[in-house]
Amino acid sequence: MSHSLKTISLREELVQQLVYLDEHKFSILDRGTWESPAERAEVQAMIRRYQETVERILAGDDGPLQRSMVLVGSQVSLRIGQETLKEAYRIVIPGEAELDEFCISLWSPMGRGLILACPGDTVTIQTPFGSDEVLILDNVYE
Repeated sequence: MSHSLKTISLREELVQQLVYLDEHKFSILDRGTWESPAERAEVQAMIRRYQETVERILAGDDGPLQRSMVLVGSQVSLRIGQETLKEAYRIVIPGEAELDEFCISLWSPMGRGLILACPGDTVTIQTPFGSDEVLILDNVYE
């Protein structure tokens, strides 16, 4: 990720993400698509952690950027099991999700599993078909 907040567009993007989450948090939590109250609580905690991380970055803590932490807008290279995927996946807000374009919604099981993780981390992604171990190989924030 290796960005400094001297880049105006990065600062603007992060502020827009906070505005999006602030404006849509209740509709996200009340969508009715969460499988259980526990999943809803998990999403609520993820929103809170994400907002806190972005606020720290905006306040000058570039630690998450130096660690290449996955944020909305990240392009993430992955290995699922033994298979290294050839395309990087971009984490996006739901209206921009397009699997054919390798854009994964922040609220999808994959997006929720990857957000705030760093290269070298292995995360477990829960899907309707079971779970997959996913290794984050690289992360670029554009």
